[in-house]
Order: sequence, then C-alpha cells, then structure tokens
Amino acid sequence: LRPRPHGGSRSALSGGRDTVHRQLIELARRKVLSARAAEEGLRLAAVLPDGPAWRRFLEHVCAYGGALACAAGIIFLVAFNWQEWPPIAKFALLQVLLAASAAVAWRLGTARPAGRVALLFAMILCGALLAYLGQHYQTGADSYQLFLAWGLLILPWVAASRSAAAWALLLVLANLAVQLYVGRFSPFLLAALDGGWPHPWLFWLDLAAVVAAEGLGGRLADGGRLRFLPRLAGVLVLAIVVSALFGAILDEARGGGILAWATRAVMALVLAGGFLFYPWRRDLPMLTLCCLAAIAVATAGLARLLAEGDPGELSLLVVGGFLIAASAGAAVWLRRLQARWAGETA
Repeated sequence: LRPRPHGGSRSALSGGRDTVHRQLIELARRKVLSARAAEEGLRLAAVLPDGPAWRRFLEHVCAYGGALACAAGIIFLVAFNWQEWPPIAKFALLQVLLAASAAVAWRLGTARPAGRVALLFAMILCGALLAYLGQHYQTGADSYQLFLAWGLLILPWVAASRSAAAWALLLVLANLAVQLYVGRFSPFLLAALDGGWPHPWLFWLDLAAVVAAEGLGGRLADGGRLRFLPRLAGVLVLAIVVSALFGAILDEARGGGILAWATRAVMALVLAGGFLFYPWRRDLPMLTLCCLAAIAVATAGLARLLAEGDPGELSLLVVGGFLIAASAGAAVWLRRLQARWAGETA
C-alpha cells in the first residue's frame, strides 16, 4: 500500500482513497487483516490524517477562530466603554488595529495562512469602524447601507486574499444587504410560511455566487479541497429555493405576477439542474442536500394535494409513508452512485 502519486485530479484521488478505504474495511471485516494493519494501511493510503495533517488543520482552526474571537472582543470592548471613553479613543483604537493588521497582512503576504488571517481580521474591523461611525455621528443611513459599504470597501482585500473565508464574509454581507434593502430580514422558511417569500434578488445573487464560486474554487489558497465556498453558496441557493417553493405550494392566497411565477419556475429548474451538475462534479454532500430539498418540496406538494380532498388521519399516514420511501430511495441511490464513482476511479 502506497500513497497515490501526484498529478491526478482531486476527484480521482478522492475516489481512489474511497476505494482503498472500502477494500481495507472489507478485509478487516473478513479477518484477513488485523485492525492495526488496516489502520496502518489507511494511514499509508492517506485516507486517515497523519500528524502533520492534524497539525495543519488545528493551526487553521485556531488561527481563524482566534481572529474572530479577537475581533469580537475588540468590538464588545468598545461597545461596553462607549459612554466612558471619548470618541477619539474609540476610533483611534479601531483605526490603529485595522492599520496594524493590514500592515501585517502586507508584510506576510496572502500566500501564508497568517497573512490571510490578518487580512480577514482587518476586514472585520473595517465593518466595526463603519458601524461605530454611523452610531456616533448618527448619519441617518439605512441598515443595508452599512453592509453594502462594508462589502464594497473590503472587496479589493477579498480579491487579493484568495481566501475562502474572506469570500464567504463578502457573500454573507451581500445577502444581509439585499435582505435589509427589500425589508425581509427574517429566516427564509419562517418568512415563506408567514406569507412572504425570499425576494428574487436573493435568489439571483446567490445563484451568481454559485457560478463565481465554482470558478474560484480551484484558485483559492484555502478551502478549495473541501469546496467550502461553492458549497456555502449552494446551500444558500437551496435554502431560498425550498422556502420559496414551500411557500408557493402551501399558501393558496399567495398572489404574484408573471415575474414572480417565472422566478419560481427558474428555481424549480435550478433544483432539477442540481441533479445533473453535482453528479458531474461528484459532489456527494451537495447532491445529498439536493435530494433533501426535492423531498421537502415534493412532501409539501403531496400534503397540499391531500388537504384539498378529505384531510384526515389517512393523509398523515400517506405523507409519512412517502417521506420514508423517498428518503430510503435517495439513500440507496446515493450509496450506489458513490460506489460507482469509487469503481470508476479505482
């Protein structure tokens, strides 16, 4: 057993590791290999993380977690002493820390994880500085303008950082700005059930983010192997699609013009397209979420159809049986798909 040579695609390497994993587990189950030998084989095949891999993972988690904790601590420190400190002290502290973190990022460079973490820290402090500026001078700006200005100001840093965490921050800021602008700042599903539904702007924004993230995924310095950014954008799109279609199915009083219904039709097509795109990308987690979203929408449609007839205990049994059958069918299909991928890359 030897690690696979470099040069293959990531999907091929991942599929090869999955094949070795299944084969070694099967040999250990048949008592052909001892548990210790199977574990050593998994480690040599790079299926199990070794010491350096765990150290790199913990370094990244501690670095980004520490940056977020320090930024939150500084924000709460200034907020707690808002009345006691003079304005110049509050703004000087934030500006000095922002300039220092930006200088550290420039000195280390974004090729190093420490430089990317320092730049992310500066991005967060930039938003805190804007928030304190609006709070102190009472500019009268709307809430969405804070997140919009924040995103526009850090955009050059995000582009230079090549960091999935920085792009994720920008995506969250864009979603917050759009939600606040359209006046629908509420959880997606609760808004749909309450008679509202996610604004089309959110759907088109996150759909564009998925396209951009798929193109950027291989160029990012971190998070590329785990497809963190494309999956985050994909989860947001699926959340919007499910909540919008859920609300459109269950709320019979819902109106909407041609544009609204056309957008919902595009949402349904995007959900269906996920069953073509993610198998091509061999992204099993996102394909699993697509199955979950499709089952949720289909369950809502079935419940609405049964409710229009003679609702009763039988309808609950039908809906429950459909959920069990659909979930089991999706699980079997996903397992077979994963086995076929592993066999093709073996």
